[in-house]
Amino acid sequence: MTSLKAYFKKIFSRFGQMLYLTISNFTKNALWESAAACAFGFIFSFIPVTMIIFTVLVGILRIYPNIYNFIISFTEQFDSVVKITPVLDRLLKIRSFSSFNIFLAVWVIWMARKLFNSIIIAMNKVFRSVSRRKSWFNQILTFIIEFSITLIIAVVIIAAFVFSQIISLPFFQTVLAYFPLLEKQSSSNLATFVLYFILFLSTVIAYRVIPGTKPLLRRCIFYSALSTAAFFIVSWFLNMFMNVTNYNAVYGTISSLVVLMMKVYLFFIIFLFCAQMIYVSQFFETLLRSEIYQLPGYDSKGMGNYLRRFLFINPSEIQTEMNTVYLKAGQVLYTRDQKVSFVYFIKIGAVSEESDKGFTLRSQGSFLGDVQCILNQNYQCTATALADCELISFTSEEFMQIIEKSHHAARKAISKISEYTATAYDED
Repeated sequence: MTSLKAYFKKIFSRFGQMLYLTISNFTKNALWESAAACAFGFIFSFIPVTMIIFTVLVGILRIYPNIYNFIISFTEQFDSVVKITPVLDRLLKIRSFSSFNIFLAVWVIWMARKLFNSIIIAMNKVFRSVSRRKSWFNQILTFIIEFSITLIIAVVIIAAFVFSQIISLPFFQTVLAYFPLLEKQSSSNLATFVLYFILFLSTVIAYRVIPGTKPLLRRCIFYSALSTAAFFIVSWFLNMFMNVTNYNAVYGTISSLVVLMMKVYLFFIIFLFCAQMIYVSQFFETLLRSEIYQLPGYDSKGMGNYLRRFLFINPSEIQTEMNTVYLKAGQVLYTRDQKVSFVYFIKIGAVSEESDKGFTLRSQGSFLGDVQCILNQNYQCTATALADCELISFTSEEFMQIIEKSHHAARKAISKISEYTATAYDED
């Protein structure tokens, strides 16, 4: 029972740490503004992307006219915002390409990239500290993703049409006749299922391809499903409590556009939040080491500082039998002028540092030997345990990686070095 309790404690501790790191980095990366930029890009790209998709489907529509009615029924949910039927009818009438049509095609493709470019810029904010991609590659990636997503949407629409035709066969109609509620729901919700399935597939591709850090596919699938499910729930609540018909009666059809843009904005908030969770999951240990190095002292006030200490004071995720050091009260950890081989984090207990200046108390959550490690010096004092202690040790190489991979940790290190050199200068 004790081991099971410890396991669940570790799981909840990890979840709390991941959630805090996700929210913290989401805010630091200003992803609220990035979500708004993506929603704004959606305005410019919705019609061009739709035209590209229909262009892909035009050849099939001419051969199989039945799919035309299916697509029209699928796009009816957007009629309150924009009429897509005239665009499709116009595309079906094009039989040859003129210079103007070629110019128009280039313009459509260029405008369609606005949305995908906004998404790549937002994702780069999340992964820029670890991604090694060049800016020119991101431009090429924009067009690759643009055509990949539009092709996938076209394929899914065709697959949905084929499914609807299969369901309409006499055998399936006979079966569905015994379940009238199921038949009603299947016909009314097919378009909604197609829409969310497209969102899911597009999100998986974005999470897998755009970061440039090769996140695990199963991780991308999980967070894509989480993002899609969360957006479905948010949309369901909005539809429950917002009657668009009433808004249309008062404000006109512009209200439908406002509601649609609000949903798009909320989708991109959820999308980028899950992307930030992928980043935290992929580099959790590195972020955790950086966070414990930045832990505020007990003299720091404020709910934020208390929360950080509560969440990160026991970083069990990075603790192993090999890097754990136990000290009894009065036992010496290291002596003055000893070479710095390890930097220590005090997980439990307190340590006294004795030097020419006197004694300095280092309490739970403090680091020992970090400044000397950075300056490539020997220990400048003798560290003795004041009580039974549990410490986590980092080799010099491991600690320097914390400083190199986190500019927040580097800022804290610079601050401690400044205090150390100022004290040494005053003594001289």
